[in-house]
Amino acid sequence: MNKLILFLLAAPLYFFASNGDGSIGPRSAALGHASSCLYDVWSSRNNQGSLGFVRQAEVGAFYENRFFVKELSQNGFAAVLPIKKGTFSLAYSSLGYKLYRESQVTLGYGMKLNESISVGVGFDYLNTKIADIYGKANAFTGSLGLTIKLLPQLTIASHLYNPFRVSITNYNNEKVPTIFKFGAQYHFSKQVFLIGEAEKTSAQKINVKAGIEYKPSSLIYLRVGGASYPTQAAFGVGVNYNGLKIDVSSMYHSVLGLSPQIGLSYGFGKNFDKSASTPQVY
Repeated sequence: MNKLILFLLAAPLYFFASNGDGSIGPRSAALGHASSCLYDVWSSRNNQGSLGFVRQAEVGAFYENRFFVKELSQNGFAAVLPIKKGTFSLAYSSLGYKLYRESQVTLGYGMKLNESISVGVGFDYLNTKIADIYGKANAFTGSLGLTIKLLPQLTIASHLYNPFRVSITNYNNEKVPTIFKFGAQYHFSKQVFLIGEAEKTSAQKINVKAGIEYKPSSLIYLRVGGASYPTQAAFGVGVNYNGLKIDVSSMYHSVLGLSPQIGLSYGFGKNFDKSASTPQVY
């Protein structure tokens, strides 16, 4: 009964606001979901503008047990494939359970204009299913991203999702939210960086997110972060062993509790960028 009550309380916040461009992956979750400046396999959803700096093929999968309620669980996978002129990506995520499920497929492409600037685009297919009696609804939309290395230590990025405010259903003219993100990342050294991001959704207040990643050894990454709307704290740890990455994280909501997440990814094949000018190495 307690889980049912929690589900009913959380569903309006996390279902009806989620059929959009929510960040994916346990790494960004541990950093408060400040993700636009990161470039990794999860950039396939989080910011296609960073894909131009992803120069090695990688695949990954994740699972999130939101508030320890299976009806709110989310899972998915992502893949990136660099070519000489840029990087293609594919991401899939599914949130919910058999009576209510949202899924999203994103095909992306990003490329470097020069050694400091990368741009990207994403094309999204959204699907929402509410039991059998209500059926399902579909929509197509897209996104634009830009990432700039202003200095070797400083990166800024922006990402605009669903600029044309598409509708997912004709009933009540229900629209997919438009989301704009602007972020910055500063490396104090090769071991430590600070990342921050402001996110404005057409239907919600500005959400300010921030986090710190610390690399105490060649294998281990420690992360802490948080977000302002809703107010949440975050933490996590990552292991990178010869291209195999295991990330565990959790976000904590003061009322609804913990949302643990685990992810696994693997980088392989040729590295197309042998002269990376940034200390970000993950």
